[in-house]
Amino acid sequence: MEVPDCKEVFVIPNRQNPLKEEKISLSENILEMLNLFVSEFSQSIRILDLELKRSGPSYTIQTIQELKTIYPNRKFVLLIGEDNYSNFHKWKDWEKILTEVETIFVFRRFSKEVPLNSHLNSLFEFKFLENPLIPVTSTDLRKSFFQSKVPNLISKKVLDYILKNKLYSK
Repeated sequence: MEVPDCKEVFVIPNRQNPLKEEKISLSENILEMLNLFVSEFSQSIRILDLELKRSGPSYTIQTIQELKTIYPNRKFVLLIGEDNYSNFHKWKDWEKILTEVETIFVFRRFSKEVPLNSHLNSLFEFKFLENPLIPVTSTDLRKSFFQSKVPNLISKKVLDYILKNKLYSK
């Protein structure tokens, strides 16, 4: 998958998504698994721990504003999954996010046709990526470990790390 016109991609895991229950992984494990995963790509991908360092819920608007302070001469785009697109109107200061980024790309996970949110799309042009479909969520992957099944959609490096550290097991 390629996001057009991006010189660098920041992957920013959150400590706690305000729209979901608390995380079940330690920040250190999340960072290590992401580093192992992105090491398999040649693109310029950086893992930033801005949100992991915060206590409590992480809000995208705060992260965007922090990035603009750190990198004042850069323009930013946002890449979200289709599940987040469906709930975007529930995000803290979602309308302000629309003014802070150049483009929002939606990563399609389950279907070629993501149901459009006409209200959102009347305010902002969301761009839907032509990516391979991945019909599974991170929750599904964790559940498979809890059921002692090893999912086949995880990179070998990450899978080895999970098994070695006994993450997501009963």
